[in-house]
Amino acid sequence: MSLELVAAALAAFVLLMPSADLALLAFASMRPSRKSPPFRRPGPALSVLIAAHDEEAVIGHALARIAAVDPSVRAHVVADNCSDRTAAIAAAAGACVHVRTDRLRPGKAAALNRLIAEVLEEDHRAHAFAFLDADARPETGYFDGLREPISRGARAVQAKNLVVGTTAPLTRLRELAFHLKCDLRPRAYDALGLSVGLHGNGMCLTREILRRYLWDERSVVEDGELHLRLVRDGIRVALAPNATVRSPMPTTFGEGAGQAVRWERGKVDLLADAFRLMRVGLSSRRLDAIVAAYDVLIPPLSFLIAASGVLTVTALVMGSTPLLAVGGLALAACAVYVGRGLALARLDLASLLGLLTWSAPYLVWKVALFLGTVLGAGRGQWSQARPQARE
Repeated sequence: MSLELVAAALAAFVLLMPSADLALLAFASMRPSRKSPPFRRPGPALSVLIAAHDEEAVIGHALARIAAVDPSVRAHVVADNCSDRTAAIAAAAGACVHVRTDRLRPGKAAALNRLIAEVLEEDHRAHAFAFLDADARPETGYFDGLREPISRGARAVQAKNLVVGTTAPLTRLRELAFHLKCDLRPRAYDALGLSVGLHGNGMCLTREILRRYLWDERSVVEDGELHLRLVRDGIRVALAPNATVRSPMPTTFGEGAGQAVRWERGKVDLLADAFRLMRVGLSSRRLDAIVAAYDVLIPPLSFLIAASGVLTVTALVMGSTPLLAVGGLALAACAVYVGRGLALARLDLASLLGLLTWSAPYLVWKVALFLGTVLGAGRGQWSQARPQARE
């Protein structure tokens, strides 16, 4: 076999296969939702859990929004290693506040483990617990949307976790990214009867699950790590299609860098867990485990587009038909995936033009962050985005 064909085969494995998988998910997301029995209120009792670290600028707005959407929901906030007025503001807003000061065990996972241990002993009313970020804005009907799948027996549920839209180009690009990762993919996996994943903000777990599982305090993406464990144990995360929560996003590359590094670092850190789950899925012939593991192994979309573009240009310069076919097909598959995300985001013409203008610097930024995390950036660090507080 010639070196050219070997390179084409390698590129097909690294670029074309994951890109084709994304295109297939785009088509699967178009399938109509499976019909379910009508939801009968009031449904199971819910409480909210929020881990907050120096969130005085946003925690009051989040709690007010929760109360406006459903006054019956009790909110528990852990003020984790805070140096500001987070605890006082949360208490004034009517939340049950748990103060945690432990500099030796920093991070969101440790804060959640402490909060859950206390809440399970104190809040005996709730059947399930919704996890929200300190700046989250649940939409009308959010809690009833979570109650629907739980009332039908789901033990783990994920709502649609989306972005508060602004005119800032970076926010628009993040809005599209969230529709791809937290809307399109869950829709597709739900249509296929598979686990839809956990995305942190907007997830809901029953008391049974919280008693059985602890968050991994070594992980910077504790939600993704828990999802792999749930799938390994045969527990499917169900989609709550009628529940949507939104959060503000950074408007500049500088503001968003820390959060983006954490996300990319999380994918790298989960690779070993994903390979172990893949081995379990292949040995036991479990499609759910194989798919959940492969979802983690898919490279970032920015890397797929950039690498496929470079491969296509290189193939044209070299006159290599095999490489050109792989690069062109990978780009086409990515275009299908992105096109479906644009349809879900329902962006207007001006926003689409803005995306085109900023897509190149965004790709360069994302690829640089991804390569940095591969080389070790962000290891063991839990970073927050710090967008300006808005009403």
